Amino acid sequence: MLVVAVVLLVIVPARLVRGVAMSMSFFILSFSGNTTAGPEVYQATFVAAIALLVLALLRSRAPKAGGRQFILVVIWWGYTAFGVALMGSYEISSIIVFFGLTVLAAYVVSSLDPAELRMLYAAIIVTAVFQLMLGLSEVILHIDPVWGYRGGARGNPLLTGYARAQGSLGHPILFALLQGVAFIVAWSNPARWKQGWRLLALACAIVGQVIGGTRSVVLALSAAVLVHVAMNTKLLAWARTLYVMAAGGVFLVTVDVGVVRIAQELVVSGSWSHRSGALQSIPDLLARPPLEAWFGYGWGSQRVLYQRGYMHQTYLRVVDNMFVYVLGTMGIAGLLVLLAVCVLAFFSVGRMAKALLALVVGMFFSFDVLLWTYSGLLFSIFITLPKPEDPVTGLKPPDTALVAQPQNVSDSVSSRHSVS
Repeated sequence: MLVVAVVLLVIVPARLVRGVAMSMSFFILSFSGNTTAGPEVYQATFVAAIALLVLALLRSRAPKAGGRQFILVVIWWGYTAFGVALMGSYEISSIIVFFGLTVLAAYVVSSLDPAELRMLYAAIIVTAVFQLMLGLSEVILHIDPVWGYRGGARGNPLLTGYARAQGSLGHPILFALLQGVAFIVAWSNPARWKQGWRLLALACAIVGQVIGGTRSVVLALSAAVLVHVAMNTKLLAWARTLYVMAAGGVFLVTVDVGVVRIAQELVVSGSWSHRSGALQSIPDLLARPPLEAWFGYGWGSQRVLYQRGYMHQTYLRVVDNMFVYVLGTMGIAGLLVLLAVCVLAFFSVGRMAKALLALVVGMFFSFDVLLWTYSGLLFSIFITLPKPEDPVTGLKPPDTALVAQPQNVSDSVSSRHSVS
């Protein structure tokens, strides 16, 4: 597979190679980049993705990459890697591969031009639809996931009598998270796809949410869509938005279905009690000796927290709350760094990326998002997505009118690099 990918990149024009490499990496990491696939498989996938991205950078003619948003990614993963190296909580090879991949992917995304961004948006939808097909095979044909179950099948609270689909991602939450990302991309439609394709993508993402059966993702996605709507600066759109939100709220409360029902069921479920237990651990984590309370034991040291009785003791020794996990393993200082990165990133990115970050950060409250390579990758690349203002149009032949009027070329170039 890697050989085919390399050959493909070699024949791809240099101006498009970053977009192709990022799109291919996004897809292959969703297929075999999780621990359920086995160490030989997922480690080879990480290396392949790194190789693709490095080759793309070597072949491309990117005049600009990095920037303020990329610095935020470097600060977070750099601080995390420093703690890991200092405390020895992870192997050095894991630091290089996992952290290196997320930072490298963010750097490549920060350099994408409008045509390459269009490729990435399409890759997100294609990957989500591919995973949907795998998930439907599990639900309809009762086929086990590609890499098997991690901890057994989980009942679907949104689809009674069926197990939650996970495709090849290794976990139902990751499956549902990817479908949520695809929904936001189709909802905001930065590439201005035709309405038929857009509605089809939205429908697929909704089906993916149902068979994924993850109520926390549904709630986080609802909040992310509201963030996207709230970021509309036009007064008329604001008025329309308030009307729709008010009408939707009345409908949910009156009919008692949808998000309200999902939220109510989540609160009384064992899933909620497990996650609320993580919040109950905060006083004990803050009461540790000063050095431990401020700096923890390093990323990946959650077992120590459980062994020493600092974390809520349940049948499942998984924190399932990213903020509490960081507080426990990296201390108050680590939590402050994460909060600062999230806040600064939110105010630095464009409207669609704000919604995507709201989705991922919303899942921080119920899932160890950054411990999984794929969701950690999503977090990093969403921070560094270029901030456009006009729709991405992709490759287009030169406008003859602009060629005839050179004085307008600068205006054309500046507008081509912006997205809604």
